[in-house]
Amino acid sequence: MPVKLNINQKRCISVHEGRSNELYPVSIGIIDQEDRFHLVEASRTLSRQLRIWAKAHPKKNLEIAPPIESVTLTHLHLGHIDGLGQFGREAMGRQNIRLLGSKPLIDDLAKKSYLGPFSAEIVQNGSSVILGKGVSVEFHRVPHRDHETGETHAIVVRGIKKSLLFLPDHDTWLETLRLQNVKSIREWIQQLKVDVALIDGTFFCRNEVAGRREDSAGIPHPPISETLELLGKRVDGDAEIFFIHLNHTNPVIDDPEKKRQVEALGWHIGEQGHVWDI
Repeated sequence: MPVKLNINQKRCISVHEGRSNELYPVSIGIIDQEDRFHLVEASRTLSRQLRIWAKAHPKKNLEIAPPIESVTLTHLHLGHIDGLGQFGREAMGRQNIRLLGSKPLIDDLAKKSYLGPFSAEIVQNGSSVILGKGVSVEFHRVPHRDHETGETHAIVVRGIKKSLLFLPDHDTWLETLRLQNVKSIREWIQQLKVDVALIDGTFFCRNEVAGRREDSAGIPHPPISETLELLGKRVDGDAEIFFIHLNHTNPVIDDPEKKRQVEALGWHIGEQGHVWDI
């Protein structure tokens, strides 16, 4: 759960007391055709996520994940980068891991001396980078608190069979679609030619967080309810859409009715450990 607001929220207490499963900050793992592992986002729960990833390996039931070949980052916010230190001398003791990110991101990490285990590669809007055999990633700029992070990118992962959009964070659909020069979410997804879209589902509605302003400045993520209004019902030819990056305040975590609202339109709520064959 990437945004820690009001730690006394009942869903957090339920996790702390062992009555609910802990949901980890957003991250995805990619296995190329040579069984090399590539990571997108490095969270504070990296060790536990690597174990989930290893157990979900399509060919082997591994106890631990093999060494990570590359790390790709969407932006600088804490929940997406605070696992980077675990690659260093005090934990994994790795060196020269490929690290892909924007120039502002790489520059900031360099100033903070976070790049010790990494070989940094700067990417730009529209860049396409081959990660390994049969898999590449593309970078698409999206607006997300740019005054804080410098640049944020959505990432398209292209495999041999399918392609997948990873969009855990952006401010508003109005700004994002304007930046992409398209009129609708569908048009953008079709333009990207992806089969699966993992999109920002941080909040379900704008007044979900007590004491926060009910506008995009106060909660800079498009709520699921707004995205559903823009999308409507899924039709033939649409990509599969999964809402991810769920905040602990989001009722789709444990409210069957809210989850049904999403699924009745043909869309999905992302689940920890989900596997796609691309």
